[in-house]
Parts: sequence; C-alpha cells; structure tokens
Amino acid sequence: MPTPSVFRISDIQDRIDNLPTNGTFIKPFVTVKHSDTMCAGINCLNKISVPWDLTCDELIFCLEGTFRLVVDEKDYVLNRGDLMYVPRDIHVKYECDEKCIVFYAAYPVDWKQRAGITHVPGIDPDDMPKSN
Repeated sequence: MPTPSVFRISDIQDRIDNLPTNGTFIKPFVTVKHSDTMCAGINCLNKISVPWDLTCDELIFCLEGTFRLVVDEKDYVLNRGDLMYVPRDIHVKYECDEKCIVFYAAYPVDWKQRAGITHVPGIDPDDMPKSN
C-alpha cells in the first residue's frame, strides 16, 4: 500500500539561494517512484525565458516573486499565491524578470518518457527518468 511522502523546500534551499542570473533549477519531488499518475516539484527561475513545448497538463502555483507564462505572445502573470492551469500540447515560455519560485504538478507522470525527452533545462541529470 502506498504511503504519504514529505518533501521539504529546506532540502534544496542552498540551490535556491545560489541560483545564477539567467538560470533555472527544477527539483522534481513526486516522480514515477511515488505515483503512477502525476508528478510535482519546485521550479526556481531567475531573470530567464525558457521556451517549451508542453506535452502534459500542468498546474502552477506561485510561491515567491512574479512568474509569467507566455502563450501565443499573451502573458499570463502569477504573483505569490496565484494558481494557473495550463493545458498540454501548446508552446509556452516560462519567464520571470526577477527570481521566482513556483510549485508545479503535472499529468501524466511519465510525460517525459512519452515525449522522448531526455533533457529538461534546470533538472539535474540524476532527477531525469532513466530509459528502460
């Protein structure tokens, strides 16, 4: 039987505090090791624009700063405490003008494997799923 898992931002605080300008750091917390349906984690961005073809449904909750999602040249802005749903199969840009931290949850859990993605900007190689 599955059991709850606790994840602490304090475990990655050093990475957050030392995020370079024009940088991003993504820490997946909930992965295929925990769930067979969804994934979730923290994305820290600092003065950056990251273009991406989104292949999963995603929820984004702004924890700190101001986060901007750009779709078809339209800005969707989140401030601390704001939540957004983003549907899959669209081209987006994850952006911020200053440092921001967002929580994300995505479905399905194996979106990277389904799309054949082996590199995601900001994710450490050890946090990427291994090929079977």
